[in-house]
Amino acid sequence: MEQYLYTLLSGAVGFPVSWGTIGSGAETPRAALFRVSGRRDMHNTGLGLMQGRVQIDCYGATYGEAIGASNDIRAVLEGYKGGPIEGAFLDAIRDTHADDFKLLCRVSLTFSVTYRD
Repeated sequence: MEQYLYTLLSGAVGFPVSWGTIGSGAETPRAALFRVSGRRDMHNTGLGLMQGRVQIDCYGATYGEAIGASNDIRAVLEGYKGGPIEGAFLDAIRDTHADDFKLLCRVSLTFSVTYRD
């Protein structure tokens, strides 16, 4: 799921996407993906689907750039089904308060992702 999600988003948005790190370079906007939880559904016939939560932090030099990047991610991922992903749904969205950031603005999206592994 990780590689598939990375490839999907990297090919669909016009800014850098990385897994587990903000990445290198000064280009903005950019997005960083992190798995924040995961569990497997179990049933009597064996292993079931995986259910995970993925946080996607969208960074920009301005709030407008960060929210724009988050809108681009949402346009691709909200309600997505394809490849190993059975469904991706937005659970939460959070903004960084203006007094909290000095160099970059951030909008965080948390998605529930059901997938086959």
